[in-house]
Amino acid sequence: MASEKHRIVELNSAQVSPALRRLFSPADPASLRGFAVLEGHAAGRIFTDQPENPTWALVQEAAFGSLYLGGSLSAPLLHQLTSQLRREGDVLIGLWAEDPRWQLLPPDPDYSGYTLEFTDRQADPAGQSLPEVPDGCELRRLDRTLLKQIVGRNMLIHMYGSVEQALEWGYGLCLLREGELLCETFAGPAANGIIEVGVETMPHHQKRGYAHITCAHLIQRMEAKGYQTYWNCAKQNTPSAALARKLGYRTEREYRLLAWNKVNQ
Repeated sequence: MASEKHRIVELNSAQVSPALRRLFSPADPASLRGFAVLEGHAAGRIFTDQPENPTWALVQEAAFGSLYLGGSLSAPLLHQLTSQLRREGDVLIGLWAEDPRWQLLPPDPDYSGYTLEFTDRQADPAGQSLPEVPDGCELRRLDRTLLKQIVGRNMLIHMYGSVEQALEWGYGLCLLREGELLCETFAGPAANGIIEVGVETMPHHQKRGYAHITCAHLIQRMEAKGYQTYWNCAKQNTPSAALARKLGYRTEREYRLLAWNKVNQ
């Protein structure tokens, strides 16, 4: 990507300098996804003006198209980058309500909504309050064979770039009964000691508590590994938000999310 007005250099994660990494704030919404790209633990793209002494940087994670903003980005530069990235896919930006960078964003988004971020879970290292696995069911770690069955397979490959990367950098847990998949949960990406948790229950097995059981066991395993866990969902996804509260997350914050759809050429 190039411009007569702005020098834009695209990097890979191996070229990310400490100075570039410092341009990004861990306090931004869903920031761990951007940091995971910077660390090479998730697929995405990284842009800056100069790798060693950057004044600005931008990360786009591949799974959803979300942008993470670092340094002194100008409105014209951000508009230019957004316009170019929309030729390849959707572009999303989420910020806290009080963030001054709202004034930099392109006009006329195709979507405007609100997302909930859950953190600060009450950990239970001993696993004393873990729900029991139902009779006849088993929990199995996600492997290459199970990955062929899960609903989120394509999303994980998109998020990590390959099956191998998904299994290396993430951790999945599946609830099965006699080989039938009931519920799948996945932890990843991870960055800064925090790992994100997501879940999917098969449509004909919903409202039976399987998501709570599977997530509780996955979260306990992640906390045993030293991670803090993180939950993120659309505000209108009331079942997901209710599950996060049931799982013990004590801090809940709302941020606004804008999206610009892919431009058909």
